Amino acid sequence: MRKIFFCVLPILLAIMLTGCAAAPENYGEIKKAKELYEKLDSARVVMVDNSGGGELMDFRFYINKKDEMIFSYESFENGDKAYSDGVQFFYKTEGDSGWTAITPNDEAYIYNIYNRKYRYPYARGGLFFLDGTSVSSVETAEDGGDRLITYVYDCDKLNDYAVTKLDGVSEFSALTCVYRLNADGYITEFTETGTITDDTETVRDIDLTYRVTEMNGINIIENPVDYVLSE
Repeated sequence: MRKIFFCVLPILLAIMLTGCAAAPENYGEIKKAKELYEKLDSARVVMVDNSGGGELMDFRFYINKKDEMIFSYESFENGDKAYSDGVQFFYKTEGDSGWTAITPNDEAYIYNIYNRKYRYPYARGGLFFLDGTSVSSVETAEDGGDRLITYVYDCDKLNDYAVTKLDGVSEFSALTCVYRLNADGYITEFTETGTITDDTETVRDIDLTYRVTEMNGINIIENPVDYVLSE
């Protein structure tokens, strides 16, 4: 049986916490921007290491008339690649001589084929970390017609609540997130900086930016699959 392919995900991907506390200033604006992102028919996301590591990842997708998601993913950090034509899913890890195909006959098939409702992780609003329960300060600014919203998080509160819902994080020491929204309310850039302890008890500094471009502007993605490994 072939495995389910997992890309290298952002440290803080996949949750949005609200809790019972009053929402911080601009929370609704950011929440709406996350929802708008999940309505896009296409986009490109590039993840950049601001500490000098350059581009770490490039992800592109579009949704066709059948509501199938066609996408390509490449990690420049570990060499992983993935591609889906909406019907089959292909992946390639560093050192592989060719691509592995996940077809409709595979048990893991339903977990690796994506569409308008079941979106690839980088096409979901969870890409942009947001916790409405533990913001300690808020700053806003205007920049070239864009709106910048900065949340500094209270790590004691994050450690009490958010850590239990995050894979790979055992403790926060510092976390600041900056959300750049354009005039239409879409997030075009998201930056997270701080220090975390991962689930191996390794302390890590993070300084990552996710840039979203080509929104609703992609209608073709080149198929990179040149050779498929036999079973």
